[in-house]
Amino acid sequence: MSNWCSNSVVFSAAEDKLENIRNLFAEIQQQQISSDHYHLPDFVESKQYIRDIVVRDNRISFESRWSPPTSLLIEIADFYHAGFVNRFHEMTNRLYGESRYDYISLVTVSLDKDEYEAIRCDKRNTGNNLGGEIFKQEGDLLDYILEQKIEEQFRIEISNRIR
Repeated sequence: MSNWCSNSVVFSAAEDKLENIRNLFAEIQQQQISSDHYHLPDFVESKQYIRDIVVRDNRISFESRWSPPTSLLIEIADFYHAGFVNRFHEMTNRLYGESRYDYISLVTVSLDKDEYEAIRCDKRNTGNNLGGEIFKQEGDLLDYILEQKIEEQFRIEISNRIR
């Protein structure tokens, strides 16, 4: 039995393309419900399946097996000439991160073992302690660590471009 990775993706493109992408995900979900089988569009070569798709405004949430379906998202983005940002997590295997694709390049930033080990439960304050700061919800703490790592990655990329 596979673990399920939660994904939340926001595509960026012209509004007509975004509407097509939202309709595509809604169609995938509807076909999966009616056939009780996984379904992907014909133009996709990836075998990374998704389920439990929810389309809300510009955000599309779904589950995938084990890890984020990055190659599937790239194929969809390329087909519609779009970019995307996908936030993902699968807590059993300590998978927590974000992928950004701009139709040219892919950057994925995720937490590593040391960052997970830095999280300590503070029983006195009923929260998670990181560097003396208490986070009541583990998700808030993980988001904070990930945002710091993304900012650092962005600074490194900018620095390398200037050189």
